Amino acid sequence: MNQTAIGVLAITGALAALFIVVFAAQAAYDAVSGSGMMDDVGDMMDDGMDGMMDGMMGSGGPETAGSASDRGEVLIEGFRFEPTTLNVTPGTVVVWTNQDSAPHTATARDKSFNTERLDEGESDDVTFHKPGTFEYVCDFHSWMEGRIVVSP
Repeated sequence: MNQTAIGVLAITGALAALFIVVFAAQAAYDAVSGSGMMDDVGDMMDDGMDGMMDGMMGSGGPETAGSASDRGEVLIEGFRFEPTTLNVTPGTVVVWTNQDSAPHTATARDKSFNTERLDEGESDDVTFHKPGTFEYVCDFHSWMEGRIVVSP
């Protein structure tokens, strides 16, 4: 594992630990004071924080599928690939675009392709010629998984 990945994991772990400590402190205060602060935290979680934390903690959500011919697109958003499975025909160019503030890659498990590092707003593409299933991950966030299925 490279130093960048270790650093990202360390920062993610530290932020998660800080979140847990703050959440526990608010729960304790709520229990003692009866002020209802936990209701406010619950509202904040319902407003989208839970989706971000789910993505960062590896429970990226439901599997999604898409299809394309000639040109396909995979968005990187919320620490997940969307769609998670893209079905394409031979010769299709697949474009990955990072919409997260964190850097990501799309790297084939068999090392047959790699977008390299994509910062927010950056894109890279790969052309798929051979039929087969190509599973890929993010080099920085190994729980992020996707696949390209090439069939005639």
